[in-house]
Amino acid sequence: MTTSYLHDSLQELAAAVLHLLGAGEEATVVFMDEPGEHHLVLRRHDHDVALEVKWFDEWASWNLETPSGSKTLLETSVSLVGLQREVANALATLLATYGVDGYKKKWVEHDFPLAEYRALNDG
Repeated sequence: MTTSYLHDSLQELAAAVLHLLGAGEEATVVFMDEPGEHHLVLRRHDHDVALEVKWFDEWASWNLETPSGSKTLLETSVSLVGLQREVANALATLLATYGVDGYKKKWVEHDFPLAEYRALNDG
């Protein structure tokens, strides 16, 4: 999946995992493309998370398309702890590669989600 700088998908992904760790039941992460977007829908079931990746031809997050206009591309599940670990590892890799300032230069509109990164590593 590609993603545009128009949306802070990395912060939203980290926040979604933290929401599920805090007993949240569902979260959606938007990965805007130009045009269209993917939605990663996360649904918690006890210690596991069902993941569904949906594709929209337009920006549903900006109300340019209805949820019924999506196509499901992937459905799978993972342990909540495994999801936390993978997202924390991805954030660690980005931080080690670019640093906070380098990330901002590459992403332009959005800062590195440092608070979420720290919270994921504390859990």
